[in-house]
Amino acid sequence: MAENNPPIVIVGPGAVGTVLAAHLQRNLPEGRVYLAGSATPGPETSAHLDEIEKNGVHIRGEAAYPARPLVSRGAMNLTASHLFFTVKAGRIEAAAKEFSGMMGEGTLMAVFSNGLDVCKDLPPAYREGGVVRGLVNTGAEITKPGHVNQFGALDVTLAPEPGAADDASLVRRLAEFLEALGIRVHENRDGKEAEWRKAVANAVINPLGAALELRNGELLETPSAAVLVDALAKELQALIDAEGMTLDALEIVRETARATAGNRNSMWQDLMRGRRSEIREVTGRFIERADARGVLFSTHKSLYYRILSLEKDKISLDAHGDERLDIEGGNS
Repeated sequence: MAENNPPIVIVGPGAVGTVLAAHLQRNLPEGRVYLAGSATPGPETSAHLDEIEKNGVHIRGEAAYPARPLVSRGAMNLTASHLFFTVKAGRIEAAAKEFSGMMGEGTLMAVFSNGLDVCKDLPPAYREGGVVRGLVNTGAEITKPGHVNQFGALDVTLAPEPGAADDASLVRRLAEFLEALGIRVHENRDGKEAEWRKAVANAVINPLGAALELRNGELLETPSAAVLVDALAKELQALIDAEGMTLDALEIVRETARATAGNRNSMWQDLMRGRRSEIREVTGRFIERADARGVLFSTHKSLYYRILSLEKDKISLDAHGDERLDIEGGNS
């Protein structure tokens, strides 16, 4: 590796990871941007990476362009300048271990996965070096290998890892880097608030959209779904209040659903493809907090067990009969 040209590596070749890699490569023509999957990816991920390797990726939506990020299957013997994890929340620990050799002094690391407290799943060595909590506010969907629909302009929120205010300088560094490349960046000094804001939207939109097979905007437009949106937001608001936070759950959900109206959320896509969803890392962790605070959470619990039931019916198994655990990418 040429020392003056260290690569940017995005681990997690799902819709969001692909969009991020494509955007960075398009705006860093002299840079090296890798979209990385597991050393042993599942069939869909493998086909997606193969297509990008051969013909590049095609982004459709508000932004329409081709790009040719480099492809990696597993870690490389390189030190990354930036290492971004866009894997599903339940895969963070495994992905971090697989790609730990690409961390070096000065590597700027960020986690863009959905869910609550996801940085705690990182090995200690990562957290000691400082972590930026990234949240992607743009919806995206892989329509076929090498093709991604992007819903709205690329927009991210950056914050310190919840409880690690000393990482604020890392947030500023990453914000400056991404802003210079045309990405809309919101900085939030409160990592917990930033993470909760995204997780609140995910906890309503994703499982409800998956269970009812409705796109994000349709959840507000369909009367029977809108009633459930209100009920789920009301329970979350009670938990938010108990946590001493000042977020408006219903407004967050409505704003997110409108901004990504055409998106078929990631949990629905997971169930369609027979993959494990993020229901445990999103709704499951909210349920744990609600139970600890004595907050009624019955609507969320019903939806949680419904998604688990759908997973059991549809989840794919590997050759040994175990749940497939390849490092798939996450998305909104």
